[in-house]
Amino acid sequence: MILVAHTETLNNNTLQIMRTKTLLLAAATLAVSLVTSQAQVYSGIVGYSTLSLTNGFNLICNPLDDDGTGTNNTLQTVFSTNLPNATAVYIFSAGSWQHVTYVASTGKWLGNGLTNLANAALNPGFGVMVQVPASPATNVVVPLVGNVLQGSFTNPIPAGLQIVSCVDPLSGTLDTNLMYAPTKQDKVYTWNSTIQNYNSVAPTWSGTTWLGGDPNLQVAQPIFLNAKSNTVWIVNFTAQ
Repeated sequence: MILVAHTETLNNNTLQIMRTKTLLLAAATLAVSLVTSQAQVYSGIVGYSTLSLTNGFNLICNPLDDDGTGTNNTLQTVFSTNLPNATAVYIFSAGSWQHVTYVASTGKWLGNGLTNLANAALNPGFGVMVQVPASPATNVVVPLVGNVLQGSFTNPIPAGLQIVSCVDPLSGTLDTNLMYAPTKQDKVYTWNSTIQNYNSVAPTWSGTTWLGGDPNLQVAQPIFLNAKSNTVWIVNFTAQ
């Protein structure tokens, strides 16, 4: 069983997930110390961050870019191949979930031709659900290393349900710090890996304020957004 998200108004009953990536990006060539999942460090235009993934499902994004273009971020470049067998990456597309699975013996991903879809979902501005197998039974630390996108970047967001994120490794409130301009009746769902479900409060934009509180996000934390209408997420950022 995977997430179901076909209705316009979601709650924990309509958006369920099975309770059953380990991700590891090799950064041996970089003489740096990786930071915690809530922190960020910039060196020129190169960013370093870490994720801590629990066994089960984790909603994550990739806020660092492979080549500075905002594209070309693949499963291999973001996560490398140091993953446990049966790591799964779920991609939400066209109102349903599809997934690819890692085969450790070959270092390849299987997904009935969905590899290109998964690769696109790993570009900054999007997000995926990563399922960490039951073994190893510990949190998996995932280093993220890449370019911090600088300047003005526009992420088109169509009306409806989708996983979206800030294109840069920023933390804080969604509208003020991460620069998302909400549309009236936009609704935001955030995933809680501890309870393996969405948080019970899903903030809704009234037109002037967030009913339920302004979503406050960590680095590499995407949102499941129910956008009321077509919009764009414009981020203007320069690393200092």
